[in-house]
Amino acid sequence: MNDMNVGQSIFNNRKQIGYTQADIAEFLNISKAAVSKWEKGHSLPEINYLARLAVLFDVTIDDLVNYSPQLSKKQIRIIYHRLAGMFETEDYDDALEAVRSHAHRYYSCYRLLTVLTGLLINHGYLAKDKTETFGLAKEFIERVLAHSDSLHLKEQVTFFRAMIHLTEQQSEEAIGLLSDSTLPKLPVSTLLAQSYQMQGEIQKSKAVLQIEVYQYIVFIIGDFTMMMQGGLYDDLEELVSRGEAMDEAFNLKALHPNSMLNFYLVAAMQLVDDRKRCIHYLNAFLESVGNLTNDYYLHGDEFFTEIDEWVADFDIGKDVPVNFGVAREQLLGVLMDNGVFSELKDDIEFKNIVHKLKNIVEAKIT
Repeated sequence: MNDMNVGQSIFNNRKQIGYTQADIAEFLNISKAAVSKWEKGHSLPEINYLARLAVLFDVTIDDLVNYSPQLSKKQIRIIYHRLAGMFETEDYDDALEAVRSHAHRYYSCYRLLTVLTGLLINHGYLAKDKTETFGLAKEFIERVLAHSDSLHLKEQVTFFRAMIHLTEQQSEEAIGLLSDSTLPKLPVSTLLAQSYQMQGEIQKSKAVLQIEVYQYIVFIIGDFTMMMQGGLYDDLEELVSRGEAMDEAFNLKALHPNSMLNFYLVAAMQLVDDRKRCIHYLNAFLESVGNLTNDYYLHGDEFFTEIDEWVADFDIGKDVPVNFGVAREQLLGVLMDNGVFSELKDDIEFKNIVHKLKNIVEAKIT
């Protein structure tokens, strides 16, 4: 990515005013060869020449050097996936320094800073000491909160800050940031969908409602998983049953397998004393893992027909990078090294599930 293509900019502006390289050389009292080197990218003009060229072309110096501190969503996605790949394949400190370098290079691109904050939080588990990682994330968060005009970005980084507080065992601080989120939600999407419908924009109306339903389904499954994991329920059977019913209704193992593999794993752990049901939920876990292919991406289906464009517009794109080289030990460990399943270690069906899981993960790595 070249954010300062000065030579091309000089060439374009020169052509626009009808000047030759010789004309530019005469205007600046330099050689034609020097101008040629600039346009070919072999050298850069000194700042005093840039100022005079900006006057000649009637543009700002920033416009002349073609420098844009604001990145497009496509550029942000390229940076995000490149850096995510570094965390998974290269030295952690080198990846962290690359994040710092990109952030400081585009320090006024608050959307990039927000995305990089999420990247740091998602990969912080790879660091032996998270102090530097979270310190950098906090730096980005404070800058977005202090300087961005986007309420959406501020909400995102506030959420990220709460995540860091929880990781650092600062629950009181997290509560202080998020307590207002329990206030009743206004049906904004319903109103927006009605507005589109009144204008005859049926596809947009459908998309708004489908996006709302999709998000809430994913959130609900995540909440159910936490309720099981934390013992935050009155009736475990009812909780698991309702989650499974949502999966069946919306085909969630295929639509959003990451959410369902967590749900079914926790369900199996909670019901380990009921061997038959435990094995049933472990098989559902296995199916969900199998649906996370190497090229898996967030998508709609025959019910959610209008969400693909919305997903594709995410800052990091629709792709959900699943690095099975990194995840292999974690996926296998939740079964093989999980004391909850110790009584099943000699069970033939449990062994078959572990064997199939190994095959799935190995196939994805290769």
